[in-house]
Parts: sequence; C-alpha cells; structure tokens
Amino acid sequence: MGPLIARLATLATLAAVLAGCISGSTLPPAQESKEEAAQYNMQLGVSYLRQGDYRTARLKLERALADNDRLVPAWTALGLVMEQLGDAAEAEKSYRRAVSLDGSDPDALNALGAFLCRSPGNEKEALRYFDRAIAVPLTKSDANRPMLYTNAGTCAKRSDLERAEAYLRSAIQADPGYRDALLQLADVTFSRGNALQGRAFLERYLAAGRTTPAALWLGVRIEESLGEAKAAADYATRLKEQFPESVEYRQLVERTRSGG
Repeated sequence: MGPLIARLATLATLAAVLAGCISGSTLPPAQESKEEAAQYNMQLGVSYLRQGDYRTARLKLERALADNDRLVPAWTALGLVMEQLGDAAEAEKSYRRAVSLDGSDPDALNALGAFLCRSPGNEKEALRYFDRAIAVPLTKSDANRPMLYTNAGTCAKRSDLERAEAYLRSAIQADPGYRDALLQLADVTFSRGNALQGRAFLERYLAAGRTTPAALWLGVRIEESLGEAKAAADYATRLKEQFPESVEYRQLVERTRSGG
C-alpha cells in the first residue's frame, strides 16, 4: 500500500511559468542589440519548449545565452530542454547556473529542486531549494506558491510524511482548489493512518475535474481500509473501464490474483 508515485510540476507548468517571466514583443527588433537579440531568442526558445520542439528550443536558448549568459530564465528553460533530450548532466549544469546567477529566483530554485527530487537520494538537497523558493517574499515575486508547496510536499513524502503534510496544507491554504495538492494530501493523510481525511481530500480532488488512474487506485485502497467494499468496488470498476492500460490497473489485477 505504497504512496503515489511522486509527481512534481510538469514540464508544461514550468514552461508556462517561464513564459510569464518574459515580456516584450515576439517580433525581432529592426536593429537589435545583443541584449535585444538575447531576449528575442529566449522568447522563441521558451515557445518551442512549450510546443515540444526541444532541439529547436535548445538552439534558440543557446543563441540567447551566447548574447547574454546571465539570463536566468534562459538557463532554467535550457535545463528543462536538456532533461527532455535525455542529458541529465547538462540539465543539472543549466539549473545550477541559473541559481548561481540569482539565488532568490523562485522559479530557478523550484526547477533545480524538482530536478534533484526526481533522482532518489537527493531529497534533502532538493527541499533546501524548495524552502529557499518558498521564503522569497510575495512582494518580490509572483511565483506560483501552491506549486512550490506541492512540489516540496511531494518530494518530502519519500522520507518525512509529517513534513510533507505541512507543505501540502500550505499549498491548499494558498489555493484551496489546487488539485495536485489535494491528491497528494489524500495520499499522505491516508498513509499516516487517517483514511477519513484521505477520503475527504480525494473527493475534493475528484469534484474539481477529470480523474487519473492514481486517484482511482487510491480510492480503492482508502475505501477498503474503511470497510466500504461497495465504494472500493466502484472505484475498481472505474479504474478498469477508464484506464485499462494503466500501471494502477495492473497493480489492482495482480493484487486480486494474489488474494491481497
């Protein structure tokens, strides 16, 4: 009855955050300075990143950094690109370069923390970066704070459920409808032995939008722990009908076969 697989902010979310950090026209300046050229290529790079064209995104971001190697959002975006291209070493270099240039940029800190947390064994270092991002005053940053708290909470789940719950409760305090936090809170509270709270958070998550196989599998386990066989069976049926190819459905089938 292990926890949900850690799911930190998606590529699309981080790319959208970076896009929000970049202002100005996407049209090339008539007589561009190096700084203008760098900004223009950074905009293009982030746009290609969001479209999933990672090789072109890399080219544009590297051009931007050739003209201005102190562009923090460009280094962060390049880290995301290199991850997608399968080069973890270069991705880490890019993320760390962004943080070294501005240790108070919450988006750069979040990106590095998320990267580190995707590799087991780096949770403590990752949480230090999340904490630094969270500590940036709202007056100095418009960072997505529910996302920061949720990423920190998801990362902390591996080693400290109590700390994870504290982060995740801060996420829904900042935004009561933040779905990622609601799902993670459902899992954490259930894992800590409070199935009723887990059920409540899961129901809030499900009421707010489309479901996922992870949520339905969690629903099966929560209802079984509460002795609600019919409710558990309903979740199991939904999992089978909606996500028959999912890892979670295979887990359900395997457990049923083994009598677990």
